[in-house]
Amino acid sequence: MDTTTVLCGLLAAAAALPAFDAALKLRRLTAPRRGKRPVAPGRAPRKILAVIPSRAEGARVGDLAEDLKKEGERKRESEKEISSKVKTAARAEARAGPFRVDVLVLLDGPDPDAEARLKADGVRYLFKKSPGPSKGHALAFLAEHLSSEIDAYDFVLVFDADMRLPEGFFCDLAVPAGTEAFQLPVRPAGAPAPGAPRVEALSLAEAHADDLARDAEGLPVRLRGKAMGFSPGAFRLGPAASTRTTAEDSEATLRLSASGIRVHALAGPTAFDEPSLSPGAMARSRARWFGGHLKLLVTGFFDLLKIAAKSPKGAFVLACDLWLRPRVFVLLALAFLAVASDIALLFFSSRGTWTMLLLFVLLLSLEAKTTLVFEWLSVAALRRNIGYPSEVPAVASSDLLSSFAMWASAAAGALRAPSRWHRARPPA
Repeated sequence: MDTTTVLCGLLAAAAALPAFDAALKLRRLTAPRRGKRPVAPGRAPRKILAVIPSRAEGARVGDLAEDLKKEGERKRESEKEISSKVKTAARAEARAGPFRVDVLVLLDGPDPDAEARLKADGVRYLFKKSPGPSKGHALAFLAEHLSSEIDAYDFVLVFDADMRLPEGFFCDLAVPAGTEAFQLPVRPAGAPAPGAPRVEALSLAEAHADDLARDAEGLPVRLRGKAMGFSPGAFRLGPAASTRTTAEDSEATLRLSASGIRVHALAGPTAFDEPSLSPGAMARSRARWFGGHLKLLVTGFFDLLKIAAKSPKGAFVLACDLWLRPRVFVLLALAFLAVASDIALLFFSSRGTWTMLLLFVLLLSLEAKTTLVFEWLSVAALRRNIGYPSEVPAVASSDLLSSFAMWASAAAGALRAPSRWHRARPPA
């Protein structure tokens, strides 16, 4: 067999992975909800530690801290009002203890503006003198510093500093029994700007719908890095131990899943994300994501094998979610392969002797086109469910081009990045 035939065969095998993943995702998003496993009844946690890791975020970290304190107070007032009217509710509250939210900002490196704001607002903060190199190291520092104090809480919630909370956030928070780790839905705060932010908003909406469908089927759900919750044990095992890469949330997902801890997707409450409007800032954060996932291919391989031993399908779905991203790159590559394989079919079929090569090229063309069609149908199914709300507006071709340019800049940044981005080792 000649080299060209072998290469086409390998390409066809590689293209089969996103095609199969796209088919599974389309089936999940379009499957009727009847017959699904009933969702376990949720219960509001009583003691929550809300952690906000912050590196050079400035005074705006105080906005989220204020939201957390305000929503905690709103939850307490709501329970008082209910218990004053219903005696059984008062007895249940007395047994469970009063609702409590403790806010802790983790300053990952010097940030005078944030310190001044937190001191003025009376918000507790922890200062990590040496910043970075990843959020995993910051959370490991917090777990070591607080030690057994974390065990006093039902859940540790981790937010990004650029997030905001809606009114009634804790009133709507209910965690199913037996849950040790969960991911809350995230959407943009308001209407996203044209360009990459609009594509990101659509991606968040699709991820949330897919997360709920995967959780209903018992498939792994990936931690999204924002608005996550953990039991004290899961926090130590997952986020606080994910220090090998800068893809700390993906690394924590693998660690928890390999240890038998499922990450559940909750339908609500929704947290708001206030990302930077600057394409350069978006590219820089995603450059660290690229670098971390390159290292995670090696460091997370054995965790993925452990997951595959329990659920091959779950491991496949999770691996595709981790490494077949960004989707705009994958789809563009498949579109190129679809066109190139059609041209190759015309060229080689005219010779009439390359039977095996023609089979591989035809297979490659079909797989690439199938993936593109399934992705389009998945987005169409999502739009039928959510419509075109202001926070997830229509995405134009110019938005896709802007997103591609941003991700290309991020990929270039990852290749130029210092080695510590990929190793996730603290500076000397």
